[in-house]
Amino acid sequence: MEFYPCDAAYAADAAACAALFAHNVVLLPAISNANLGQLTLDLVISTLLQDGKTFMLAMSPNQGVELRKVGHLLSEAAPPIAGSAAFAKQSPHDLCLNLEVYQSNEIKLTIIQQRAPVFPGRVHAFVKEFVEWAIKSKVSVLCAVGGYDDMLRHDHNMMSRPVRTICSFDPRKNSCLARFKNLTIGSDVGETNGASSLSNNQWASVRGAGLAPLLYAQCGEQNLPFVAWLMSCAEGNNVPDAIAMTTQLFHILQIEMKTATSMPDTMPPTLPLAIPPSWNQLFGRDPDVSLYL
Repeated sequence: MEFYPCDAAYAADAAACAALFAHNVVLLPAISNANLGQLTLDLVISTLLQDGKTFMLAMSPNQGVELRKVGHLLSEAAPPIAGSAAFAKQSPHDLCLNLEVYQSNEIKLTIIQQRAPVFPGRVHAFVKEFVEWAIKSKVSVLCAVGGYDDMLRHDHNMMSRPVRTICSFDPRKNSCLARFKNLTIGSDVGETNGASSLSNNQWASVRGAGLAPLLYAQCGEQNLPFVAWLMSCAEGNNVPDAIAMTTQLFHILQIEMKTATSMPDTMPPTLPLAIPPSWNQLFGRDPDVSLYL
């Protein structure tokens, strides 16, 4: 796997490219059920590209969360696709590629958006080379975002949409995971559950999580901290699920709205999420009305 930077100054310097990601939290979609990971990260990227100045990291309130595209990754295990611009802040003539890399250097956050699945039979090779790239780049934590099939759920409240957290490391013993809010092993955000043991049994009730279980196993072998955030969902219109997941993700990453000091402490404001214009094509064109005349 190779990284191709947007800035030509980094193109001939492999060490400088690797230094871009040192001590970063890296988010990527799990390529899972209902494409929830891709939809969520599309919404995160669009919001921070468009309105990053209105957000801050809770631990560093004086810094914004401005995002910029820094390049893209290329892997022989994933197809090199190209399409039209996906976000409002992009030029209409820009191309949208597979495995695009966006970064907020101020808060050490990198987001990798994967827009096409891995080639059949190359999943294990892709996961292995991705983790090797993350280790070589001195990534702090690798995080997967995705959905899983809700057909296996047996919760007492089936109408809820909790985010399940699965870690490869005990957050109580790993300082690099301290930046995440309320990170509890095997827990569902928004519900009270006991912490489960650190084992592959955490995946027993999870189906359709895509690359997340393989990344978990590979990161465990390589001693790279890994976190998966998964929300149960069904195929269909998953825009509401993506909005709910994005809201939870901002909370976990402690990315908050900047508020005036004169405002009273009340309920937190609704996040001004920026819907990507590319979502207008999620369900194709409307049916031709002449069919019904």
